[in-house]
This record gives sequence, C-alpha cells and structure tokens, in this order.
Amino acid sequence: IIADSVGLGKTFEALAVIKYFELRQDNVLVLTPAKLYDNWNSFRGAYKDSVVDEIFNYKIMFHTDLSRTKGESKSGWDLRRFDWSKFDLIVIDESHNFRNRTEKEEGFTRYQRLMEEVVKKSQNTKVLLLSATPVNNSLTDLKNQISLITRDHDDAFESEGIASVDNLLRRTTAAINEWNKGHKKNKKELMDSLPSEFFKLLEMISISRSRKHITNFYGTEKVGSFPTKLKPDTYTPDIDTA
Repeated sequence: IIADSVGLGKTFEALAVIKYFELRQDNVLVLTPAKLYDNWNSFRGAYKDSVVDEIFNYKIMFHTDLSRTKGESKSGWDLRRFDWSKFDLIVIDESHNFRNRTEKEEGFTRYQRLMEEVVKKSQNTKVLLLSATPVNNSLTDLKNQISLITRDHDDAFESEGIASVDNLLRRTTAAINEWNKGHKKNKKELMDSLPSEFFKLLEMISISRSRKHITNFYGTEKVGSFPTKLKPDTYTPDIDTA
C-alpha cells in the first residue's frame, strides 16, 4: 500500500512498479475512479506534453466497471466478454473506495467482484494499492484492503509471526480505544501500548510518508523544497449601504 500524503507522487511510484512488470512482459491493469481516467491515460500515449519519457501498455478500467456485466467501458472493452483474471499486477488508485466489504446475496458488489474475479482467480496476481487515506472509520478499512493483497488469507503472514491479521487488528483497535478513554492523550503511551506485530505488518506491506518526513530523512537538495503553503485569500464583497 502506497499511502504517502497528497502531492508526494504516488502515481509516479506506481508507474515505476508498472514499468518493472511490463519489462517482464506481464499484463497490468489500473483500476481508477472515472475522474482520474485522463490522468492515467496520459501516460499511455506518445504525447509531446508527457512528463514521463516512457510509453506504458497497461489497461485502464473504472471502479464502477466492476459492478457492470454488460455494455462498454470507456476504454472500449466489452464488459460482457472482459476477463478480469488475465493480469499479473493490479494497481488500484484511491483504494480506500474498496474499504467496504458488505456483500450481496445476489450479484456482486465492486469489492466482491474485485476479490472473486480479479484477485483470487489468478494465483500470481500482485496488488498495489494507492491511497493517502487507507483508514477512514476504523482498522476494518485497513483489514479489507489488506485482504485484497493476501487473497483473503487471514494467515498470509504466519511465517512472519503474525498468525491472524484480523486478530492483530482487533487487538490494535482495543488498545487505541483504551487509550482514547484517558484524559491525557500522550502519543508515546499509545505507541507503547500497540502490539509490536502491528508495526511489523505496516512495515511489510505499506509505505506512508509526509512532506516533513521526506524533508528530514531524504533531503530536498536535488529536487528543491516543497512549495510554501499560503493562507487562503480573504474576500470581502462590497456592500451597498445606500
């Protein structure tokens, strides 16, 4: 999970991973919200104004295409015939849209179809999630997204000392809830109370950096400093008092 803050280049990090897979002749699918289609599509053509000196061959589908079984995607694919299982790498932009795992008795939700027809059907498929906010309501959001990476195997990290992802995140949630009951919110006490396996899990599957983190640990000498955030302009409309 690439969970860097907004504006730190998650798309370009993903493009580097995509190019690695494409050089191995692997098939890559990018799942994106419709509003970001033009952004992802701009890297696939030999455009003069492209900011990347590479041409990519990945396919693009919308999140909403997962809930459709007929018609045509914006990319021109017949959804009735489209085989979701033919990909070696799935890149999901704004993956927090797949935090809700509510299932239907008939038909598929987007999450269900993504899990059943994209992730589980091919044993070799890798999943890369992009989201600045992978957790919104609770760690259940994180668990559901991790399930896409592990093909829904709760014991996927057993060899790393994590017998159950679900159990670990439940214990972590309990520690956070207990900390929230205190009157003095000491962050060090919170960090000390969380299971050590939780930090291990995050280190294995995610990277999350802020501007401050990059400035402190990477430096900005070669790329320049981040733009200064300005206060928003205030506007006072003229009032006709006549």
